[in-house]
Amino acid sequence: MLRGYAPDFVKVIWVQLAAGSGQRLGGTPKQFRRLGRKPILTYAIDTFLSVYPDGLVVGVLSLTHYQRGKRLLEKAIPSAQLLVVVGGAERQDSTMAAIARLKELDLIKPESVVAFHDAARPLVPAEVIKRTITTAQEKGAAVCGWPVRFSLRRLTETGSEAVPRRLYWEVQTPQAIRGDILLAAYEKLSPNAQPDFTDEGSWIESAGYPVTLVAGHPHNLKITYESDLLLARLLVKSA
Repeated sequence: MLRGYAPDFVKVIWVQLAAGSGQRLGGTPKQFRRLGRKPILTYAIDTFLSVYPDGLVVGVLSLTHYQRGKRLLEKAIPSAQLLVVVGGAERQDSTMAAIARLKELDLIKPESVVAFHDAARPLVPAEVIKRTITTAQEKGAAVCGWPVRFSLRRLTETGSEAVPRRLYWEVQTPQAIRGDILLAAYEKLSPNAQPDFTDEGSWIESAGYPVTLVAGHPHNLKITYESDLLLARLLVKSA
C-alpha cells in the first residue's frame, strides 16, 4: 500500500470509518453487507474517488475483521492510494488512530483536507462530498447535515419542553478539516479526550475552531437497523 505515492501531492484524504461491530443490525457487520453489486464498505469510497480520483483513502477497520475488510478495500482501490489502519472500540478512537497514522507518515499538509466518513452512510451524493470538502478548504472545517423533520422536546429537571425544530439539524458525514486546523487541534486536544466527542465536528469545536454547517442530503442516511438497509437497497434500485 502507498507504493510509489508522492505525499507532497496529497490534497484530499478520505477516512472511511468502518471499525464498528454493527450490533444493532445483527448478523454480518453492516459494512460487509451488499448494496446492489458492492459492499457497503466501499460504496461511499467509489463516490469519493469519482470526485477526487487522485485522493488518498484511509480504511479504518476493527482488528476482528481487519483481513476481511482489507481484502475488499484492496480489490476496490489502487494500492498506491490506500492506507489501512486498525481502529478502536469507539468512533473517536478510530478517528484518533487514523490521524496518528497519517501524522506518522507526514501525509497531513497544512493545505490538504481530511474528510471523515461513516462507512454506514454509503449513499452520500458526490455533490455533498464536494461541497463539504470545498467549504473546509475555504473555511477550515465543515460538516454536512439536514434539517430535522420531526418535532423535538428537550428534557428538563421537571419534565420536558418543546423546542423549535427550525434551529436544529441532524449531523451527517463527511466531516472535513483542513490540514493546518487538524494538526493544531490534534496538538491541543485528543479526538478521544471526551466521550461527548461523537463526531469530528464536536472535537474541533471544543479545541477552539469554528465549524461551518453545509447542506447534506436526505439520502445520506446512516444504516443502523434492518429497516435502514431495506430503504438503502430500494434507493439503489430506483437510482
